[in-house]
Amino acid sequence: MPIYLVRKTVLLVALLLMGACASNEAKITYAWKSDNIDENRGGKGVLVLAVSKHPEARARFEDAFTKSLNREGVRAVASYTLNPAKEISREDINAMAAKANTDYALITSFAGRDQTEVLHRGGTYYAVMPIYTGTGGYYGRGGVYGAPFEVGHVPDFYAQHKSLHLEANLYVIASGDHMWRAASGVEESGDNRAMVEAFIDAYIKQLKVDLKRQ
Repeated sequence: MPIYLVRKTVLLVALLLMGACASNEAKITYAWKSDNIDENRGGKGVLVLAVSKHPEARARFEDAFTKSLNREGVRAVASYTLNPAKEISREDINAMAAKANTDYALITSFAGRDQTEVLHRGGTYYAVMPIYTGTGGYYGRGGVYGAPFEVGHVPDFYAQHKSLHLEANLYVIASGDHMWRAASGVEESGDNRAMVEAFIDAYIKQLKVDLKRQ
């Protein structure tokens, strides 16, 4: 490959790496469980509610969360299929839970956004140029050697990272007892589906830890 193409390719890779700093993995920033959580395990199922003023976002999140819980062997029902209203009261939750025959409500709500400035280290990138030698050497043969040369450099740079935060809470329907809470954050991107999946994956993993389900 000609030298200018090597240099162009390496610089392109470096730029792509700069743009790939964001992670789609959601991180649990806080988790709590009740001392009585073990006494309330089991039951007939979970009503899944995502608090949102946007019906499409609510349905998308509840569907994804419900499917993930079902895959884990937990019977879950999306609340929007029972009551699609934008404003949901405690009485509405009780009514939906009775209709869905569920003992618990798993409620996820928006918990804010933040923005941080993160330092990303740059680096120097090299390629190897082949050098051909004539006859000679110990056995009287030629050889091919490589000489490294710099083809590009990316300096250190700061980037603004915006994060979206949600909080999930698990309640016993009959008593209203608070059983579990987890807050999580993910770096915002244009891929809403990926962010939803990241949040749900983080919550499922935390629930399995707190309920000691491996």
